[in-house]
Amino acid sequence: MGLQIYTLKFDNTHFGAGTLSSSEFSFSASRLFSALYLEAIKINKEADFLKQASQKDFVLSDALPYVDGTFFLPKPIGYPNYSEHKQKVSRAMRRKAKASKKLQYIPWTFLDEYLSGQSEIEKISDKQKSMFSVQYVTKKGKDPYEVAVTSLKCLLYVIAPQNKLLDQLMELLQYSGLGGERSSGYGHFTLGSVDLPQQFSNRLQVIGSGKLTMLLSTSLPREDELKLSMEGAKYLLKKESGFAYSESTSNLLRKQDAYKFIAGSTFINSYQGSIVDVRPEKFPHPVWNYSKGLFYQLNR
Repeated sequence: MGLQIYTLKFDNTHFGAGTLSSSEFSFSASRLFSALYLEAIKINKEADFLKQASQKDFVLSDALPYVDGTFFLPKPIGYPNYSEHKQKVSRAMRRKAKASKKLQYIPWTFLDEYLSGQSEIEKISDKQKSMFSVQYVTKKGKDPYEVAVTSLKCLLYVIAPQNKLLDQLMELLQYSGLGGERSSGYGHFTLGSVDLPQQFSNRLQVIGSGKLTMLLSTSLPREDELKLSMEGAKYLLKKESGFAYSESTSNLLRKQDAYKFIAGSTFINSYQGSIVDVRPEKFPHPVWNYSKGLFYQLNR
């Protein structure tokens, strides 16, 4: 199954970060998968979609910035390691290490230079300025409350398989929207696509070992993959939680918590991951959480 790139042009969104008063810049692969699964239910294709998504070569990335024709990637966690040669670190290198902490994303064409420690951090930083802004909207009523709204100044892109059903679901999803507060008009997007550069594609991998890779999809290994994947890994964890609703229960129940490696985590031994059921106890049907890995090979 080949890979492609979807582009998503949003205006205002609410990608919740746990509270209504916070909103993130982008969204994870698991959030996208959940939204696509709901679209599949509407057209009675949920079983087909789950079957296709469970195949080894079906992968999704988190949403990442696409600015002026340039793909951005997460900043690799743990690299470059400016402390490897503490005795030789110059004042300029210390400034560069401090400046790099403020980076979230790096243009993919700059990544090798960045890993070598020779890049101009200011040049990269300028490219990620003004990608988005966050405003706060007060909802009036008996109990007024504040909602954080993200205004995107760039496109987002998602790496995905070339798949007819997925194309159909993405077309439908642009009208349903992604994220919270959709009834207020947030989260709708215009779907597009761009060619996946061959040099970019050549460095994408689902699973492998022995080479340094960077995770592009917030995910977690299967239990049998965990020990090997942890060897030499540099990572941050993110807790995914929330509530599930079923008409048969008529109330919200808390899903099982999932702790995942965030995009940008680096591994010597990458992993496949899976789609896991995080349904609450005694819940009448599965609640699927997409947790498969997609990796980008780093040259270092």
